[in-house]
Amino acid sequence: MHATNANKHQDVIRIVASSTKSFDDAVRNGISQILQGPHHDNLRFTNYEVVGFQGTIKHDDNKCEVMLFQVVMEAAGDHIQQPT
Repeated sequence: MHATNANKHQDVIRIVASSTKSFDDAVRNGISQILQGPHHDNLRFTNYEVVGFQGTIKHDDNKCEVMLFQVVMEAAGDHIQQPT
């Protein structure tokens, strides 16, 4: 993960997200859920990198098909300056 601005302090978080539709949809799901919960209130996210792809397969006697698409991503965020 490359920093988006060398002069700013950034934090990087790891996100694991999934979808039953596609890898692209898994990425969208992960990005859309970054701000859920109180953990990242002081960060403004600027970029992401997908660092892994994986999934699960449903295999029966007649066919194999994808059941779940999963991505592992890292997202970088700048610290939001609090007024002094």
